[in-house]
Amino acid sequence: MSVRVEAVTPPVDLGEGPHWSTKEQALYYVDIFSQKVHRFHPVSGTQSTLHIEGGPVTFVVPHVDKLNTFVVSVGRNLALVTWPDPTKDATVTSISIIASVDLPHERNRFNDAKCDPLGRLWAGTMGDTDVPENPFPYLGSLYLMAENGKVTQVLDKVSISNGLAWSEDRRTFYYVDTCEYKLEAFTCDLEKGTLGERRTIYDYREGGLYPAFPDGLTIDCQGRLWVACFGAAKVHCINPKSGKIEDSVTLPTDHITSVTFGGRDLDELYVTTTTKRLTKEQLAAQPSAGAVFRVTGLKTKGRPNVDCNLNIK
Repeated sequence: MSVRVEAVTPPVDLGEGPHWSTKEQALYYVDIFSQKVHRFHPVSGTQSTLHIEGGPVTFVVPHVDKLNTFVVSVGRNLALVTWPDPTKDATVTSISIIASVDLPHERNRFNDAKCDPLGRLWAGTMGDTDVPENPFPYLGSLYLMAENGKVTQVLDKVSISNGLAWSEDRRTFYYVDTCEYKLEAFTCDLEKGTLGERRTIYDYREGGLYPAFPDGLTIDCQGRLWVACFGAAKVHCINPKSGKIEDSVTLPTDHITSVTFGGRDLDELYVTTTTKRLTKEQLAAQPSAGAVFRVTGLKTKGRPNVDCNLNIK
């Protein structure tokens, strides 16, 4: 592929959770431990920041019809926040908590999250670690938040919950538990919000990518999965039908965290990265580490990110 890769934002510590707003034509993403939500508007080239006090912020999803309202994670809590004017910097000191999870594990936190095609939030948790060689394995879960705000556990014994996506026919759910070093698929009854048979699509150890590992992911209009590969400076395009890597994009920094399609035609791939776990020598050689990158020329398009349909009274 003839592609162009360019850094479009300043670096942050741990960029994650990219969500493209088709309404605003803007990219939202987080800097987890700095507890910040960032908004990048490509047309104007501007960026604004919302600081949220209270704990790590790992994802941000706009509400479908409540202006300037977002579902975010704050530690082990799902919460609603209002950003009065997303084009301007602000700080939130008061949040409205929807639900708290993993109560027996105080050091757990949420990680990746996405809304399914019905607008319901699926969000996973993890133990107190940031490495696949997890000293606190199987303490997390994957949760589903219904429109009425009720939260149910759909998968347990998760170590580091990551990338989520659904097939176009809504019968397959794609998922990454980073500590398994696998991209996996579940049969899915979306109406009931349940998962069934589990299978491996791509094993990163068997594919020779270890010690790099899968992180966030997105899906294109051809049903292929674009998966951030942490530690390999790449985003891999994996065909779930063949279980093979069909394409890849190389980034100018090693630690790739997540991806989403954006742009007016959804033909631009936005990639979040981090400075975490880079040595001083690596940071000097990779000055754009932590930036969001825009990849163009992929000759494919993504599907729109879905906003959250939580019923707010």
